[in-house]
This record gives sequence, structure tokens and C-alpha cells, in this order.
Amino acid sequence: MRTTPTGFASVCVFAFVCVLAAVFAAACQRPAETPPAHQPQFAPEVTIKDLMLNIIDTSADVVWLSVTTVASDKGLVETRPQNDEEWTKVRQGALTLAEAANLLMIPGRRVAPTDHKSEVPGIELEGEEMDALIAKDRAAWDKHARALYDAAMATYRAAEAKDADKVFELGESIEHACEGCHSTYWYPNEKIPELPQFPESPKPESPK
Repeated sequence: MRTTPTGFASVCVFAFVCVLAAVFAAACQRPAETPPAHQPQFAPEVTIKDLMLNIIDTSADVVWLSVTTVASDKGLVETRPQNDEEWTKVRQGALTLAEAANLLMIPGRRVAPTDHKSEVPGIELEGEEMDALIAKDRAAWDKHARALYDAAMATYRAAEAKDADKVFELGESIEHACEGCHSTYWYPNEKIPELPQFPESPKPESPK
């Protein structure tokens, strides 16, 4: 049987529709492609030691020195923030300290310049040795930095509430976070001498 032009056109349209349906079905079965997430381009040129000397130490000192009790020949001398301006400085110090902890967690940052030399060889590690310790267990390093962040943010909230006693208490938490990191990566070989043991005084004999 011979196909007429009209019949031929109908066959072509039908075939085209079938092809479109097949393409559409294949597209529906294909998982949707998610665009790649934006990755920030950090520039960790400043070393960890630079952060310690110029941001972390100075900010921690602002917090530690804001609430103190010192014994003198005149008795106990207490220091507390006395006005909004002084409380603002405490908040700024705590917040700067918290954000410095985030800076510590940026990957690719070296501990010290390549020409760094330990001041106490054998006890304090060289920069490259500290870099190797961090790279060996990056999660542990981040955990130390997060401990500092948490303590600093708790201090920030205490300063917002103008709670001097809490700021003083959290100063110890900041100290523990710092010392935990230093004793692990900076001077892990330090030997703390044990306190001398004094002989116990003889107990008096009971009367007979």
C-alpha cells in the first residue's frame, strides 16, 4: 500500500513525539545536578605565632586583667569594670579572642616562619615539628581551638551581662584552653618537677 503525503507527515510527527517523550523520560530519571558549593579562598600568610603574639595574648590579657584581686600592704585590692566603657573593652577582648580561635582553624596556616628557632631546644619544639603534630591529627588541633572559642564566647556573654564574678571564673577556662594546647604542641617535652614530699610529723603517743 502506498503512503500518501498526508500519512507520511503523520508518521513523522508521531515519531518526533516519541523521541521527545523518550528524552523527557530520561531527563526525569537523571539525578539533578547540584552546583558546586563556593569555597572561600583563605590567605593564611600570618603564622600561628603571629596570631598568638598580636591578637590572642593581648585579647586574653584584656579579659584577665579586667577582674582581679591582688593582695597588697593595704589589704586586698579588687579591680572590676566600673562603667559601660570598661565593660565594652572586656566584650571586645573576649570577642576578638573567640574570632582568633576561628583563625587558628583555617587550614594551611604554618605555626612559625621557616627561620624560627626554639628558645629552649629539647623542650619547646621547632616550628616544623609543631606543624607535623598538627597535620598528624587535625581534628585534635581543631578541638583545642574550639575549646578556646567556647570559653571566649562564654566570657563575652558574661561581659554583656556585666557579671564580673563570671568573667573571673571563665578566665580560668581560657587559661586551661591555652595551656592544654601549649602543652600538646609547643612544649610537650616539659617535665614538671614533683612537689617535695615532707615526712609526716610523728603522732603524739596517747597517754597510758
